[in-house]
Amino acid sequence: MARPLPTPLTAAQLALWHAQARDPQNPAHTTAAHIEIHGPLDPVLFAEALHRTVGETDALRVRIEETPDGPRQFPLAIEPPGHGFALHAADLVDLGDPDAVAHAWMRDDLARPFDLATGPLFRNALFRVGERRWLWYQRAHRIVLDSYGFALVVRRVADVYTTLAAGEEAGPSPFGRLADLAAEDAAYRASEAYEADRAHWRHLFADRPQAPTLAGRTAPAAPTALRTTAWLGTDLTERIDALAATVRATWPDVLIATQACHLAHATRSTEVVLGLPLRGRMGAAALRVPGTVGNVLPLRLAVSQETTFAELTRQVALGIRAARRHQRYRHEDLRRDLGLPDGGRPLLGPQIALMLPDDAPTFAGEPSAVHHLAAGAVDDLTLTLHRRDRDAGLRIDHDANPTLYEASELASHQDRFLELLGRVAESDPQAGSLRFA
Repeated sequence: MARPLPTPLTAAQLALWHAQARDPQNPAHTTAAHIEIHGPLDPVLFAEALHRTVGETDALRVRIEETPDGPRQFPLAIEPPGHGFALHAADLVDLGDPDAVAHAWMRDDLARPFDLATGPLFRNALFRVGERRWLWYQRAHRIVLDSYGFALVVRRVADVYTTLAAGEEAGPSPFGRLADLAAEDAAYRASEAYEADRAHWRHLFADRPQAPTLAGRTAPAAPTALRTTAWLGTDLTERIDALAATVRATWPDVLIATQACHLAHATRSTEVVLGLPLRGRMGAAALRVPGTVGNVLPLRLAVSQETTFAELTRQVALGIRAARRHQRYRHEDLRRDLGLPDGGRPLLGPQIALMLPDDAPTFAGEPSAVHHLAAGAVDDLTLTLHRRDRDAGLRIDHDANPTLYEASELASHQDRFLELLGRVAESDPQAGSLRFA
């Protein structure tokens, strides 16, 4: 029987390959979460559901190595549960603080790099931390799963578990093939759409603007990031929603505009460039294939003291709309177009990521909650915005590169951002200017 041919990397994967090659022992290029599951979970059925889902996910069953034709993805056999499958299981209920033990294990695992050449490039753990409470830890190298692909896998595991728990067989896999994703990516890069996207971004950044950062300097991503988390109360969340309705925008637009104000004020800048993570998935294959095509593109905003908050929010909304139309053009390609070398001055400042409210599936009818632990390397500063239907308010995570920020600095930036957000929510967005910032 002929051996399966290796699969080329997508452009997003290739960028991660080069980033990892520059620092092979850095574990930062990872996406991870723990899913808190409530209810009488069957760990044997769960392991089976996870193994079946991995069997449906080409991207997880690979190792990646250099060849004369460049790096390629080679198929990797994955053993069944109990025979080497990458699932660590432990019952921690009888320990004094089972959650603390589980989180310590997760932190230790997050500090361990993957070996791209040998694989597997994912790890899982299932901890029983209460009579009816479980923590499912899932981690994968970003080169095999981006955030969208990660969510596809989580939902499929929940669906397969639910059908198995009902004594039924799971239906056919909803996933497409990894080779189709790579082919679709290659076809885009040879298309007129690619050239149109390239023209859009080159025109927008032809003057190579400076991108101010709160740190005022750059450094490679550290193995782990600092994090500080804030929960917004119901009252402030409702006022943000009302403000968004007033300016015909969305609540994320309001928070992005607020971050632009904070950055402009802190750096004494009249223009900022924020990083906007985007799915990069516009083709039919990309929407059905767990894999890596995600992108981060710049959002350029003018923030003068004469600008009203309504005007700034309008800039945000229009800028995001344009970025989504051209979201497949790679950040790395734009840097090359502008003559910016790897490791040179940044093209963008802080990033702002949005976690969608539909990322918490049920397991045989039992609810879960997704707690994101990592979403890739943090070069500077990332704000992650969370909102779930059952939560009373918003959650905001500030993640920072500890080479650039002390913990006290990060906390101070979050405090100033929240204080500004409160003033924005109380102000008339149509009147006055951004001088209050």
